[in-house]
Amino acid sequence: MKRLIISLTAVALFVHCSLALAQSAPPASIPRVGTAPHSADQTFKILKDYFSNSANFYEITNADARTHTIAAHRSGIDSVSWGNWAYCSLGPSHMFDTLRDSSVTLNVKIEPSGSSSFVTVTADFEGTYGIMSSQSTMQCTSKGVLEGNVLSIVGASPST
Repeated sequence: MKRLIISLTAVALFVHCSLALAQSAPPASIPRVGTAPHSADQTFKILKDYFSNSANFYEITNADARTHTIAAHRSGIDSVSWGNWAYCSLGPSHMFDTLRDSSVTLNVKIEPSGSSSFVTVTADFEGTYGIMSSQSTMQCTSKGVLEGNVLSIVGASPST
């Protein structure tokens, strides 16, 4: 009986610590930057056209030509792209959960730099995981691949 109580206490402590870690602040997005060989106006136009094209699955939520900023949202990301772009740290209480929905919000800031432009891309990923009727949504960590893809659209190589 004493072993059972010790075992149950250990399991309860493990679950409590795991839940505390899982509920800590979401990871910060890490901006990716690069220099595009176009003016800020031209770089803005290229990216706005890309995000406006429905074949690319994005919805522009904000585009300001004056400040050269774009925010675009994409949801329902396929599992292969999701696996390449983001990582969600699931605690032990979610070990059997599967990805049910996924989304990303991209924020792009373009700054003039002579005849070229300095581009900053930040991706905020959110995944919804669940099993049966239970589900939870969490912030996920970018692998930097999607941001690099956006930079390559305007001919910018990611800075390291």
